[in-house]
Amino acid sequence: MTGSNETALQGVLLDALTPYLPPYILTLLSDKYILAFTISLIASMGTFLGGIIVCVLAKATGADPRSKATAKLMGVLEAFSAGVMMYITCFDLIPEAVESIGSREAMFWFFGGVAVFGVLEEVIMPSHDHDEEDGHDHEHEKTVKGSPKGKKGGKNNVNSKGEKTDSSTTTTTAEPALSAKERRDLLRSSLITFVALAMHNLPEGLGVYLAALSDLRLGTQLAVAILIHNIPEGMAVAVPLYAATGNTTSVLWWTLLNGLAEPLGVVAGGWLLHGYLSPQLLSRCLAGVGGIMACISIHELQPTAIRYSGKTIATSAFFGGMVVCFGALEAVNEWFGGHAH
Repeated sequence: MTGSNETALQGVLLDALTPYLPPYILTLLSDKYILAFTISLIASMGTFLGGIIVCVLAKATGADPRSKATAKLMGVLEAFSAGVMMYITCFDLIPEAVESIGSREAMFWFFGGVAVFGVLEEVIMPSHDHDEEDGHDHEHEKTVKGSPKGKKGGKNNVNSKGEKTDSSTTTTTAEPALSAKERRDLLRSSLITFVALAMHNLPEGLGVYLAALSDLRLGTQLAVAILIHNIPEGMAVAVPLYAATGNTTSVLWWTLLNGLAEPLGVVAGGWLLHGYLSPQLLSRCLAGVGGIMACISIHELQPTAIRYSGKTIATSAFFGGMVVCFGALEAVNEWFGGHAH
């Protein structure tokens, strides 16, 4: 895009925002660096939006994080997010890296990302079987459902007020769908996904910033595409966290922080390391991130989805995520009349 066309597009954008923003904000946005940073910040909010969607759906449906129905829905959403992330890796990040730095170097960085994921997995809440502890959880569940202690006395059990109660009725409603080990595994999956996606967002936000500086139209197109595909990534963090804790405040905070890694990447890379940046370096980083995202999909999200929703439903949701991602990104490309990558 020529300088005159870019200036014209910036003017159109600012004219469209004039009724909604105060004059001093419009003055700031007239600076191309601040405008590029703002575009990157907007793209990062897709992750937070994914967390909001999970919380709204949970509240609207009255979903109980302890129920089996919620666990099944969680499996579907996990598989959907895994499909989106695999599509982005296979048909976006890797092809772009191959075009920029060649297939050999791109795959070297891809498998480097796989190795980084392995290290992350061992550093962040290492996975152990905890067979003995899990056995205690299941033993406790059996006791709650109706052990000799639970049934002893039947209707002759007496509560603190001296009233007779039916222990078989009261214990059935308190039955948890998730054991302590399952909740711990969900928290671990959410944390690993959070860290890995934050690493993904750092170069991604920088890519939006640099694209908007060189070509405002391309940067805006890229920002919209990233905003869309960040939504299921935010859901990938939010779903297991909500299922394990039921705390919507934690879900919103963690997804917001995850998305803010994109403008942080702009600050760290665009302003502090500006002299060392190049398209090739960004492609290497994104190829490595592709390896991490592939591992998240295959090793964390999809096995969790199969465990809670079954193989057939999880597989269908996985490919459904790929189809939706393809359709959404193609719609963005058609809207802008070109390709973001």
